Amino acid sequence: MKKLLLLVALLVIALAMTAPVALAQMETTSGVQGSITDISGTVVLVEEDPADEWSSAKGAFTVTEETEILRRQGDELLPATFEELWVGQQVIATYVGPVAESYPSQGTAGSIIILEEPRRDEPEDELLCLLPEGCNPEGDIQQ
Repeated sequence: MKKLLLLVALLVIALAMTAPVALAQMETTSGVQGSITDISGTVVLVEEDPADEWSSAKGAFTVTEETEILRRQGDELLPATFEELWVGQQVIATYVGPVAESYPSQGTAGSIIILEEPRRDEPEDELLCLLPEGCNPEGDIQQ
């Protein structure tokens, strides 16, 4: 009977010691700073060094309604949207909750912070003229 009690006590101690470790793994935030290399549905793939196939950090971050998407502007973090994310953009993405220890790692995105200014798809309003004789934006031939 003493051996059974000793065995149960050891089992309880072992479980008590591993529970905080498992809980810490669930709550630890980890992430990747790098380039967005793919957006597929709600999954954003971020790679520290896209040219490195096997040893740099890579993560697949599933974006949910709880994911905080922000844009760094100077010293401030401003709200942003999923639609503002694009392939090639520099970001810091962090996980929340459990993370699959695969390569790339996979989990739910806790936050994505955009590090670059918004992409401008429109041409500049003013054209830069590099001709010594000047430019005529109306297209008339200058004599």
